[in-house]
Amino acid sequence: MRWQLPIVWLVGSVVTGTIAVLLATGVPEFPLKPLPYLSRFEALTLVVLVVVLVFALYALGWYTIRATWLRWQDPRSVVLWTILVTGGGFLGWGFAAAVTFESGFSLTAQLVLAYTCGGLPFTLIAGMLARPWQLNATAAMVTAIALLAGLTMMETPLQTLVLYLQYLVGPAFRLS
Repeated sequence: MRWQLPIVWLVGSVVTGTIAVLLATGVPEFPLKPLPYLSRFEALTLVVLVVVLVFALYALGWYTIRATWLRWQDPRSVVLWTILVTGGGFLGWGFAAAVTFESGFSLTAQLVLAYTCGGLPFTLIAGMLARPWQLNATAAMVTAIALLAGLTMMETPLQTLVLYLQYLVGPAFRLS
């Protein structure tokens, strides 16, 4: 049970670091390769990475569900834990990526951060679901601090987040 959070961090960092390498262009004007422009191999690699992350988190949740405040007798709790950690982790990771792009971090720094700290958002969500309540409070507080720090690093946070979402999904997606 005590290894749940470090394993979430490790798996999240390896997968998101590899996704960052796959999507990064190194061009400041267009830092992300839009998903529609991925080659078949790149798209397959992306899908495999996400599936590996989901299955790894599911397996980890299955073995460590008693470490959470979710009902451990119910197999649906493992599915819920996996969805929350995966979804919340990717939201946090995407936010962190937008912050680093907007703040002018070099591509090397971003990739190093993706491989070392890419699992942090997943770990914070898992921490919010873990026992005891002090761990929940600590994870929530660190999340709030990270969000506030990220928002202060961007000049126009909402426009920046929309812009990077548009970069990711390509020219077909435009908000008016």
